[in-house]
Amino acid sequence: MVQPRRDLAAQLRYRPEAMRILLIKPPKSRHMITAGGGEPLELEYLAAAVKDHDVDILDMRVDRGLVEKLDAFKPHFVGLTAYTCDANSAKQVMKEVKTFDRRIVTGVGGHHATFLPEDFALPFVDVVFLGMADLTFPEYMRVLEEGGDAASVSNLALRRDHGLVMTKRAPFAVDLDELPFPDRHLTRRYRKSYRDQFGKRTAAVLTSRGCPFRCNFCACWKLLDGNYLVRRPESVVDELAALPEDVHTVFFADDNTLHNVSRAWRLCRLIRERKIKREFSLFARADTIVKHPDLMEELKAVGLKHLTVGIESIHDSELDAIKKKTTVAMNSEAIKILQKLDIAIGAHFIVDPNFTREDFRELFRYVKERELFRPVFTVLTPFPGTDLYLSNHKKILIRDFDYYDMTHAIYPTRLGRKQFYQELRRLYLRAYSFRRYFLSLLKGLFVFSGRAGHGPKSRPDRLPFWTMVFLHLSLYPLLLRGRRIR
Repeated sequence: MVQPRRDLAAQLRYRPEAMRILLIKPPKSRHMITAGGGEPLELEYLAAAVKDHDVDILDMRVDRGLVEKLDAFKPHFVGLTAYTCDANSAKQVMKEVKTFDRRIVTGVGGHHATFLPEDFALPFVDVVFLGMADLTFPEYMRVLEEGGDAASVSNLALRRDHGLVMTKRAPFAVDLDELPFPDRHLTRRYRKSYRDQFGKRTAAVLTSRGCPFRCNFCACWKLLDGNYLVRRPESVVDELAALPEDVHTVFFADDNTLHNVSRAWRLCRLIRERKIKREFSLFARADTIVKHPDLMEELKAVGLKHLTVGIESIHDSELDAIKKKTTVAMNSEAIKILQKLDIAIGAHFIVDPNFTREDFRELFRYVKERELFRPVFTVLTPFPGTDLYLSNHKKILIRDFDYYDMTHAIYPTRLGRKQFYQELRRLYLRAYSFRRYFLSLLKGLFVFSGRAGHGPKSRPDRLPFWTMVFLHLSLYPLLLRGRRIR
């Protein structure tokens, strides 16, 4: 087998310029129903960690010019990041890179690579990065450039003739405040494409990593071996102040921004003191909202417009089964608090493949009765690394990772698959019906006119009309396509 590091060392020996590193966000799978995301924050972090080299980012969700970029930039190393639903796309990109020039060293990291590295035991993948690579990536680049032994770098899976060889395992022991800010200038040509559903330009900011909870459908907490690391609020606010001026909405992309409540209060105070005028969106747990409604009020005052809450289930027994550590009563109270504060709610629910027709109808009744206008119904998906995946691996019906987008049923369904997708489509169409939309609009006008007691004058989670139209136009063909799968 060709030893890439020796080839690269030979190439660089008489070159005065730095090594060229191309980081790629792979294109969405053609099977995916869900929309694309925001900026590739993970790649911007890695780029900032190797600033002594010549680095660039190619976001193939926006720009499909891979060959043109390879020809113009002539990288020595190409690295990709991949969630499970991106895995096949990432493989195809690396295969094309090796076809273009087999001397280019290829690597992949991210959630899927960490928990299922053997999925990348392929002749066109040279190295797999396991876990958070903020420290191991620059170390690997140094070893690669010098022609050293990559086996000296921890948390890697290296391709060898007989398969993957794992290097020593080491914990992610790093002070998040010591990491450089993400290198956003490398994605400035794509920034007009990073928008929310209202068309406003967005940026993503991480204030913490990991999660202290142990939900069985999530493996985020396993990426850091159960640890929860946070940044100082001062560091977070410095990054907010440094964002491009045209960013309207900041999405706090960590899994549990508000777990450390005193830190959240400090963050609010600093946003006020620094006079940062942005709109904010973040994730929060129902128990945090219920225990700290005053914090929610303060967040609203400094710019919080949208909050995503994992309601997950409308039954306590199911919440216990997934180890959510919340209750139905707690979820209902959290919804009331956010509605009173006029904070838009993105309520996420898990659709179990075992759902009956009555389960679908009961879920819609819950959404209707609590006046939720931006629900997200995610089909229970066994992502590699989760306890759900490990304990139910044999039940998996679909092994093609393109369909692991939380819209397709990976497990067998109690209803016939055609019926299951019909019910899922009906659930979305009823939840986002024009009838609900206009009745809510009329109710808001009626309340505003003063003829109907007290209540909210607007519904901040109500989607814009044209977004509703687009959603309806998309749901029919896309869910009908999903229905045909196996």
